[in-house]
Amino acid sequence: MENRILIKAGMHRHRGSLAGIFILVFMISAALSTAAAVWTNAGHYVRTEMDRTGFGDLTAWVSKVPEIKELKSSIESLNEVEQVRTQELIFSKYEAAKEQSDSDGQLIRWNRSENRYRFFDGDLSGYRDPPDRIKPGQVYVSPSMVSVMEVQIGDKITFPIARNGKKISLTVSGYYEDPYMGSSMIGMKGFLVSQEDYSMIHGLIRDAGMNALARDGAMLHIQKKQGSKLSVSGLNQILNKETELPKYTEFIYSKDAVAGFMLILHNAFCGLFAAFAAVLLCAAALIMGHSISAVIEQEYVNMGILKTMGVTGKRLRWIQLIQYLTVIVPGMGAGLLAAIPLSKRVGGMTVTASGVLIPATLPVRFCIFCFLVILLLLAGSAAFKLRKISRVTPMKAIRGETEDSGKQPGIRFSIGAEGLKVRLALRQLYTGRRRYLGIVSVAVLLAFSVSLVGRMDTWLGPDGKGMMDAFNPAEHDIGVQALGRQEPEKVRETILSFTGIKDSYQLAMPDVSVNGRNYTANVITEPERFHILQGKTCTGGQEIVLTEAAASDLGVSIGDTLTVRGDKDSKNYRVSGIYQCANGMGNNIGMSREGYLSIGTDHRQLWCHHYFLEDPSLKPQITKALSAAYGGDVHVHENSWPGLWGIISAMKVLLVFMYGMTALFVSIVTAMTSGKILAAEKQDMGIFKSMGVSSRDLRLNFALRFGVTSAIGSAAGVLLAALVTDPVVSAVMRFAGISNFSSVWSVGNSLFPAAAVTLLFTGFAYLSAGKIKKTDMTVLITE
Repeated sequence: MENRILIKAGMHRHRGSLAGIFILVFMISAALSTAAAVWTNAGHYVRTEMDRTGFGDLTAWVSKVPEIKELKSSIESLNEVEQVRTQELIFSKYEAAKEQSDSDGQLIRWNRSENRYRFFDGDLSGYRDPPDRIKPGQVYVSPSMVSVMEVQIGDKITFPIARNGKKISLTVSGYYEDPYMGSSMIGMKGFLVSQEDYSMIHGLIRDAGMNALARDGAMLHIQKKQGSKLSVSGLNQILNKETELPKYTEFIYSKDAVAGFMLILHNAFCGLFAAFAAVLLCAAALIMGHSISAVIEQEYVNMGILKTMGVTGKRLRWIQLIQYLTVIVPGMGAGLLAAIPLSKRVGGMTVTASGVLIPATLPVRFCIFCFLVILLLLAGSAAFKLRKISRVTPMKAIRGETEDSGKQPGIRFSIGAEGLKVRLALRQLYTGRRRYLGIVSVAVLLAFSVSLVGRMDTWLGPDGKGMMDAFNPAEHDIGVQALGRQEPEKVRETILSFTGIKDSYQLAMPDVSVNGRNYTANVITEPERFHILQGKTCTGGQEIVLTEAAASDLGVSIGDTLTVRGDKDSKNYRVSGIYQCANGMGNNIGMSREGYLSIGTDHRQLWCHHYFLEDPSLKPQITKALSAAYGGDVHVHENSWPGLWGIISAMKVLLVFMYGMTALFVSIVTAMTSGKILAAEKQDMGIFKSMGVSSRDLRLNFALRFGVTSAIGSAAGVLLAALVTDPVVSAVMRFAGISNFSSVWSVGNSLFPAAAVTLLFTGFAYLSAGKIKKTDMTVLITE
């Protein structure tokens, strides 16, 4: 009974601080649980759907296969292969909303009996029954086409099938869920069309002969033998060695690689979101610790009296700990429940980026783990601070002393008329410096996390140049690849009619096998343009460079020798360096033109001419003019890809969200901390008022103290972000093939986060200090 009375009395007396802790724990629990739910559900759902729809352990996209059944049979005859599922398709460029695709679209014949794909309702919030049939002239697309090209139901998508203007325009009738190519991070896109349109397009390709722009193809979903310990890379080597698959392969990906492409955006932002929540958790633990110290200071006399009545220090510690657990546990529980609608909301918001609708279910075991981690950290922090109760002595309590009684500041501040506000602020700040340490710590953590994301946003840039420079093997403004009979000089003249050309080079991206494994080769006429991280670039015809991902996959390093096979021969090459290019999740190699032509055939359509323009702002006009002049005979692309805009938008949303969370967090922390400080300084406030200091000046004085301490912490946080952002983000982004992240300083990613955190603390401190008006000189009599 006594314990219950003491617990209720303590909770009532400090209800403001406990309410603040409840809100902080709720925010953190909801954020962590939502990140965990989205990350876990996305990964499980995509892989489950890939299995359900028949994606193989290894899937090869092939084209121009004379007899697809013979190729399928030859692969299935291998001892290591269980079965091969064939999905016929047609490769074609496409145009929508006056924007041309950078990659081939894949026209897939819809067959209701296969029950392969799910269809979305009109607002993308759920699923509808699949259509009985797709009518001629209609097409169903991935919802990521909304973010990639702003394609809406009723819009037209045009597919150039052959030269001389042979195009097919189809009307978008709805959206379907594509677990292979649905993400905006994947350039290739699938389009579901009717049986009639598929057959008609197939006939046009056959009749066009050499003038065809589209081409027949298929997906070969290759399944390993059940129980086989053969790796996917090993299976790839066997297929390249013992079948004719390499002759027809456009590209080949494992299930894990495609899932990685599909989930890269979810994983990256869930990681950043969870990291920010973890920062808030550490900040909450610090604030709770300082709150406990303030409570012990306020209740020092009462605790001493209780000890004279026989209440032990251990019992007092448990009473205090139960008070905090009473708000921590419900806060976590409420956060877990809130994560269900939040994860559903996030899934709905990301469907146009991911192409799939993530289920809104909580991963119970993972959430329980997060629950326990939060509980142990906060309870441990509280228990550590509550040790001070053991040092409470009845004699000091009887004399009205506290733990810090008698301690004099090492520096004395004289009080005079000149600079009174500043002098008062410095005096109060120094004498009560232990009370303000929590503000410094929280400011460090908040400014660090916001500055880190800000540095990533600066690296990305308003047009995504940072990421595209990392994804591409070499920088450029615009690239033009001749697909027909057009001479490169004619294309060059068209560009020169708009702006001058500062420089140019040529790049080809043929498929090769390296030690029996398929890779894309970035073949360049000027190897010195590669982004070299280690060693040197590939000069001459005997050297190649690898990405870190490819070197790790192949188990080689600089100086080792590899066998590279092209479409006409194979040859040994020495690894001269490690370079950065994130295409294909970093699984690619770099070669010189001379090096490739010793194993591969040369033709004009192989090379893409990359140009650096004197006025890069004219890229849209140049692209439009080239497309109008040469149509399907050229492929024009900028230093970008459609999914980039989804990343830029998501980064902006993340920054806005983080600043919003920071503002809410600062308001709660300031309310909790200011209440304790004002209570501790009540007598000082009375003395200052007796000296003629106005309530307004005391409020400004109080806000100034918060401003100084938060400015110190913010500066330290920004400095910490400058030191650790590059190595930390580089380690995370290696999963996406970007191994050399390098951020730069800017006002937006350094000064603005520090200023924002400082101003938030200062502003909320001024508002919280409104209760100073109620403090009058009678406190000197009653205290």
